[in-house]
Amino acid sequence: MSDVDRRFHETWLGMVQPIDGLVVSIPVLVDAQCAERQQPHLQQTLLQLCPPTRQGEAGPEGYAISDVQTFLSELLGYAPDAFDSGDSIPDALSLYVPEGRQTLRPSLALKKTGAASGAEPTYELMVWDLPRGLDLDKPETTTGSWDYPPAAKYERLLRHCRVPIGLLTNREAVRLIYAPHGESSGSITFRIDDMASVGGRPILDAFVMLLSANRLFGVAEERTLPALLAQSRKRQANVTNDLAEQVFEALQLLLRGFESASERDGAAARLLIDDALERGGDHLYKGLLTTLLRLVFVLYAEDRGLLPTEHPFYAEHLSVLGLFEQLQTDRGAYPDSMSRRFGAWDRLVTLFRAVFLGVSHGDLTMPPRRGSLFNPHEYPFLEGWGPGGSAPITQPEDRAAVQVPSVDDETIYRVLEKLLVFEGQRLSYRALDVEQIGSVYEALMGYHVLRVPSRAVCMKPHRLWISAEEIEEIPVGRRPKWLKETIGLSTAQAEKLAAEIADVNAKDGEAILTALAKHAAGGKKADPSLSKARAGQLVLQPGTERRRTSSHYTPRSLSAPIVRRTLEPLLAVMGEVPASERILHLKVCDPAMGSGAFLVEACRFLADQVLAAWTREGKIELMAAQHGDPLLHARRLVAQRCLYGVDKNDAAVELAKLSLWLVTLSKTLPFTFLDHSLRHGDSLVGLDFEQIRAFHWKRAEEGKKKAEPKQLSLFGREITVALEEAIALRQKIGDLGDSALDDREKARLFWDAQDALDRVRLIGDLVLGAFFSHERDKAREGERARREDLVRTWLGTGG
Repeated sequence: MSDVDRRFHETWLGMVQPIDGLVVSIPVLVDAQCAERQQPHLQQTLLQLCPPTRQGEAGPEGYAISDVQTFLSELLGYAPDAFDSGDSIPDALSLYVPEGRQTLRPSLALKKTGAASGAEPTYELMVWDLPRGLDLDKPETTTGSWDYPPAAKYERLLRHCRVPIGLLTNREAVRLIYAPHGESSGSITFRIDDMASVGGRPILDAFVMLLSANRLFGVAEERTLPALLAQSRKRQANVTNDLAEQVFEALQLLLRGFESASERDGAAARLLIDDALERGGDHLYKGLLTTLLRLVFVLYAEDRGLLPTEHPFYAEHLSVLGLFEQLQTDRGAYPDSMSRRFGAWDRLVTLFRAVFLGVSHGDLTMPPRRGSLFNPHEYPFLEGWGPGGSAPITQPEDRAAVQVPSVDDETIYRVLEKLLVFEGQRLSYRALDVEQIGSVYEALMGYHVLRVPSRAVCMKPHRLWISAEEIEEIPVGRRPKWLKETIGLSTAQAEKLAAEIADVNAKDGEAILTALAKHAAGGKKADPSLSKARAGQLVLQPGTERRRTSSHYTPRSLSAPIVRRTLEPLLAVMGEVPASERILHLKVCDPAMGSGAFLVEACRFLADQVLAAWTREGKIELMAAQHGDPLLHARRLVAQRCLYGVDKNDAAVELAKLSLWLVTLSKTLPFTFLDHSLRHGDSLVGLDFEQIRAFHWKRAEEGKKKAEPKQLSLFGREITVALEEAIALRQKIGDLGDSALDDREKARLFWDAQDALDRVRLIGDLVLGAFFSHERDKAREGERARREDLVRTWLGTGG
């Protein structure tokens, strides 16, 4: 029965359009056994309630609801007194939007049942009835002066009222919106024309199944609409690990695509890949990871309407979602030649440049986002230039000299499929929390690209590549222990695998690989070819830290209460009504930030406090007039002024930046400048300024007056001057605005501040280097004294 139910839900979800974000999950619907087929006369009832408004050649078309309350009563079974309407709707369910000078208010509000006698009513859902035919997703001033899409207006109202479920209708369609407080929203649109058509019966069945009065009041609590929606979100949070597996496969596919392109494109291309592989800091791996992060940003921004997806030129020539759809069509038409078709990667390179530099092409305008994520100079091999290649494109004539890697369309299609299709459904990045996205990509940290010297198998649980030769070198008696400690197998698994290897010819490499393949990484749906490598092939090998620590998803249900309990006492010290500027002077640092989950939640929390302070101070309308959405502006200010983070994985620093960029993303502004506040380093190792002044890791004993050595004044003067200069420069960063010109100035000020501290940083590194150079204190002290003399000479001579 569950297979039949699943097919039913897959059918109607595939037919209904548009679906935006996560509303209901097929597994949740199947588990709740709510695949209810409605009575045959239901469609006739729909036609009576929604008479045709125009006539077509083949008959009536263009159906529309004639009266919303009658529609809800006769089709969905709600009692006439189930809803409050008009003046009976309390003021608590209205919202004045200062930036749009419009008051939002629902047309109907569905009361919850079971409230105590005399208690104020609470509400299950709200209904907003719009003028017939009004576009739900285009800015309008028909409903009020705020020139904004009705769907976006309604989401704002739902969140404000803490009523997460809403129905929005323009009489020609009914949109179910789920907007739980603090989470991303989702929606499903049911068009009346579709439900009235002969083939639209599954859509009508699903519409009544989800939205009937029986679904809210006539079933067990765990099967009600609010429960199904909440369970779908909970399940979405639980799929993070499975999605991480897919994204890891996308990274493997991208690596193989670039490797194949280098073999196809000739000696210069191979030199580019070899240079990227040999360059320090895992340059090749980080370039490929950056590509996936770029795609994630674009998919998130496109799903949220923050990129101009409605513009024909962008949709046809730049959009990632548009590219995936085109590649799907091509794959259906030319399944055998996709690996010999090219152009998709070139289009992505163009898009990445457009995001970084901005676009002004006719009426298509995109702001320059800047930031390190899309900077083409960070990983030049992605575009086919760099050492062994041509210079970057700065003039039109340079284009002929650049050979963009010929990554084939099949590779790009499969990469995008891994990012966009999950459990057979199109994955909406609008429905994912920023923390989920961060967690998925945090699972990719700690790997290195290397060439395997001989054929190898990728082994679970840590995705470690093992060759037959490595096994052969281990004495038979030590193999179980080696397999357990090196690969991470359980004792039973290690003993079983060692026995299987012992049963085959010890010199038969192929037989050993076959035995290893039984424990290869990847699930049932994984591509088996990704767990095998030929001799000399590039693979992703986990580092020691990756195998030791793994990664863990930090859901909002965990981060939100921790952040709130941490920051509320700080706000309480400021008084009952802290001023906005005082809140913006708070400093919050995460010393091991990873993907930035706690910083993202701190950004949300503090921005809410700033918004409340602006409201108290009468500044909210001014902020809205100057900066648009005041909440977004508050988040950008908090991110730039209040939040700091450190991580010893420099790829994690970029991921944390991406997380904060996503939560502060504006359609018209560059990325929030974060280079000064999110830094690569080890929070457990370092010196304060007094230790650097003393050129020693030991602090002076409290209560004792310490004689100042001769070199201390020299060090102190150097450090004080540098510190004063750097602080002044960094303070200016916080005073600048959000324009592209401001962003360039911030970058200049930041690097000037870094330059000012270069000597101080070097002095600190020399002290720490002395400490870690020996294990015994006497030897450490001797090395420290030697370095101190060298530094004193260097500073004294103006070096």
